[in-house]
Amino acid sequence: MKLTLPFSLVKHIFGLPLISRPRYLVEEVSESPLLEQLQPDVLFLEIRGRFPKWLHLSCPKCGEHIQLPMAGKEHWELRVDMLRRPTVLPSIWETQSCGAHFWIRKGGIIWCREISGEPYVI
Repeated sequence: MKLTLPFSLVKHIFGLPLISRPRYLVEEVSESPLLEQLQPDVLFLEIRGRFPKWLHLSCPKCGEHIQLPMAGKEHWELRVDMLRRPTVLPSIWETQSCGAHFWIRKGGIIWCREISGEPYVI
């Protein structure tokens, strides 16, 4: 990850008037967060031994725990800017419960809907 400001400072910056807070920010953790620790506006990057292992988030549609692998043959890529705004590649498709399909770009969410089996962005 590139140089980032401390999480507490970024939360303070986005709490100031006239500064719009993105939907998501990234916080690093050393172990998997418990379900009750998940927050609807934070992606938790689990780092073990200086290596990113998992990305944890609460599904924006149903609240279920989504856990994305950050290592291994098939994994997601996470880019984080100085203000801890995440971009996640490729899209996230929650297939276990509600079927939410979306992208996270610069801390924002872009929903994907399907028409005739083909996704499109709204």
